[in-house]
Order: sequence, then structure tokens, then C-alpha cells
Amino acid sequence: MPKGRFWGIGVGPGDPELLTIKAKRVLEEIDILFIPRSRSEKRSLAFSIVRQLVDKEWDTVDLLLPMTRDQAELARHWREAALQVVAKLDEGKDAAFITLGDPTLYSTFTYLMKEVRELDPEVGVEIIPGISSVNAISAWIQQPLVENQESLLILPAEEKLDQLGSHLENCENIVVMKAGRYIGQINRLLESQPVPRQAFLVSRCGFADGTCTDDLASQAGLEADYLSSVLIKKKTKGAGR
Repeated sequence: MPKGRFWGIGVGPGDPELLTIKAKRVLEEIDILFIPRSRSEKRSLAFSIVRQLVDKEWDTVDLLLPMTRDQAELARHWREAALQVVAKLDEGKDAAFITLGDPTLYSTFTYLMKEVRELDPEVGVEIIPGISSVNAISAWIQQPLVENQESLLILPAEEKLDQLGSHLENCENIVVMKAGRYIGQINRLLESQPVPRQAFLVSRCGFADGTCTDDLASQAGLEADYLSSVLIKKKTKGAGR
């Protein structure tokens, strides 16, 4: 029996209308849908997006992939999830793993794909890119990510925030992702810079309750949603919204 094909599908930042035509087509064709969950009781945002646009009853499989810095625990969950994926593919059924944004930008899918290929190198894998939150926030606030010969740096606040100060000296445009708990620290770094920067805090971009502000100081004492990013630019003319 031929094995099923494994798809990694980016469902975009939140707005179901930003799901690509190809992603919608493949989701309508596949038999099995793998749904990532950071906690067993937490509703999947990626699945809620797909559900608004694709009318199909899949054989759904929840994959528990917790948010933790414990590398041993992460590796264990990735391997357990990969075993579930391979078992379904061995039945000859095509399957997809859905993820917010793009599957290749800070996504669990890349780790899962490596584990699946280690277990079965013959598995056919295809990735459908999605619109990332980086692109979505730029469009929403109508601020370009880069112009002319400028550079762009993307970094996660959880692991790389201590490097932000040095990057501010060398990079024209910076996107700090997963910044919800670090707004105060980011604001203090910006205020300490000899050359003023403009920063935009965008939370839950693509969802109905999304917010954006270019007054980072007013949010410095608050903890924003986990799905928050800060776009930092050297020169701007103010937010588009």
C-alpha cells in the first residue's frame, strides 16, 4: 500500500480570508487533519481559522506540543507526535498539519517534519506557505518592512531580547515576535537609544479583537497578548491606522 502524503499548511495570521487558495484546496482533499495544541484543554486557533472557510469533516488528531523550554520534554512530544503522524500515513491516507502564520517561521511543523523523516525517510512531505504575522502587521498598519537597501531582522523576544540593544545600532527595521510579556523591557531599550526609533505594538493581528498602537510607552506596564509583535523602524511617518 502506498503511503499517504504529509502536508504542512500555514493558515495565516487569523483572518480566514488570508488562507491561500491552494491551502483551501488541499484541506478539502486530505483525509486526516493534525491539530497542534499547546495544552490538552486549549482550543486550537489554527483549527478555528480553517473551520470558518473549509466545510469538511476530517479524521482529526490532536497533537500535544507544549510550550516549554525543557528541550528533553519537547523532544519527547515531537517524537510522540511524529509516531502518530507516521502511523496514519502508513494507512495510505493523506494528512495535513495546520499552523498559524507560515510553517517555516518559528513553527512547530519544522521540528515535527524532521522527526517524521527520521522515522520514515520515504514519507512525501509538502509545505504550503502561509501569510506570516510579520507581513500581516506591516500591511495592517501600512508601514513597509523594508525599503531601498534597508535590512530587516526578525527575532523572538523570549530568547533574543538581550541582543536587541546591539541590533538597534545596526539594523534599520526589526520585528520582535512573541513580545507580549516584554513590552516594558523593549520600551526601556528604545528610550535609551541615542537616535529615536518609532515602534508599533500589534496584538492579535488578523483576529476581530486585534489592536495596534504606536505609543509603546503607554503599554509598558501591561502584558499584551502572546500573539503580539513590535515593529521597530528608524524613520516613519506614523501608523496608517
